[in-house]
Amino acid sequence: MKTENKIIVVSVTLGAVVGAIHYVLDLILLHKTALGDSSWPHALHAFCINIGILLCFAVFGYVSSHLIAKQRRMEQQFTESPRYLAQMLESLPIPVFYKDEKCIYKGCNDSFADFLGLSRQEIIGKTVHDLSPPDYATIYHEKDVELINDPGVQRYEFVVNSKFNGGDRQVIFHKATFNKPDGRVGGIIGALLDITASKKAEREKERLIQELREALTKVKRLSGLLPICAHCKKIRDDNGYWEQIEAYIHNHSEAEFSHSICPECAKKLYPDYADSLSASEEKRAASTMSSDINKEE
Repeated sequence: MKTENKIIVVSVTLGAVVGAIHYVLDLILLHKTALGDSSWPHALHAFCINIGILLCFAVFGYVSSHLIAKQRRMEQQFTESPRYLAQMLESLPIPVFYKDEKCIYKGCNDSFADFLGLSRQEIIGKTVHDLSPPDYATIYHEKDVELINDPGVQRYEFVVNSKFNGGDRQVIFHKATFNKPDGRVGGIIGALLDITASKKAEREKERLIQELREALTKVKRLSGLLPICAHCKKIRDDNGYWEQIEAYIHNHSEAEFSHSICPECAKKLYPDYADSLSASEEKRAASTMSSDINKEE
């Protein structure tokens, strides 16, 4: 039988016992009973008193059992809350920690311990000065004190040294204060969001954009109108100087030049030799002369 039901039964039984005692005392002291008394009003009065006593005890038992049941449910919820909170923290895939008002670690989930490359025993009861490099610990502590003095929510980006990941990781801190039952600040609960990969991707994206801009700049240099000499084919640059077309293109692009002689120029430069060649021989000869010229250069 449940405790609440036992309380009701005990209360009703106690009420019946008190009613019986009242009846016996009435019999002993007044020497009359409800059945033997010739006065009908007296008998009715005694009966009503006994019923009233019984009802009072029954109501008292019911109210007491209800209050006890409510208290038990509250105690059960209070007992299960820390376990539920612990299970919830463990189910989160992101590192989570919490500290007291003195900025001492009071708990964390496995993700946080793994991220630092430490065990929970090495974290709980310690401060940031015990776990982090001095320069980093100073910033962490200043931010914690700032949040304790100005309760609410705090978010900032900084670096965390992760033994598990082999070095510094760029993270975003999300922290907030929680209160004690009396309303005072009880401590800080926080989470870490690792953004190292996204930061690396962002830097790579910026590098590619810069390379693309430089490539477009080079392309733009070779677009538009180029002032070129009609006779010697030199090109005038932006500073007003005339330079060979090969030099200009080489300085304003990634193109490389190799020298050769076309058949028409071969006839002009070497008419006696070019006339004795057939069309196929002209091409081969032009290539040969081009190679000789390159060697001479």
